[in-house]
Amino acid sequence: MCALCDELGGLGDGVGLSDRPSHRLAGFVWEGSHAEAANEAIHPLFARVRAFADGRESGLWRSPIVGLSLDESADGFRYLVAVAVEPGETVPAGMTVMDMPEMTFASIWHLPEDGDVAAHYDRIAGMVRDAGLAWDRSRLHRREEYPPDFDPSQPPSLRLMLPVARPDGA
Repeated sequence: MCALCDELGGLGDGVGLSDRPSHRLAGFVWEGSHAEAANEAIHPLFARVRAFADGRESGLWRSPIVGLSLDESADGFRYLVAVAVEPGETVPAGMTVMDMPEMTFASIWHLPEDGDVAAHYDRIAGMVRDAGLAWDRSRLHRREEYPPDFDPSQPPSLRLMLPVARPDGA
């Protein structure tokens, strides 16, 4: 699904380690409560990002739609919905541009029949702990990658990703 993907190996039970090279994202930030997000408050951002992505000349490869949970608290979170863009590429006014460093993630594919996304994240977090890795929340809390043609009105298929730091600091 993703030209950025680089699989490093597995933690078992479908959870793998995936590297993402440094890249630039452009999109829109939403901030609100978990309840608002559950009531589809983020969905309009997917449509806006998809409209931007669909209007670009991107060659054969199309960026997945990337969702970044930038910070989380009991009250809510900030979430960036974006696509990869080239350095220097012009983006519409109001879009947030974010340069992402190279990062390693624990990841798993989540399909509609897999049920609750939060339970899937809990499973990843447990496997990260069991493998002696640390969930690295220094830059972001979670990353999600959706197909370029993602329709939020349909049950989601996406890659769930937790940023990790290895004990050796790599």
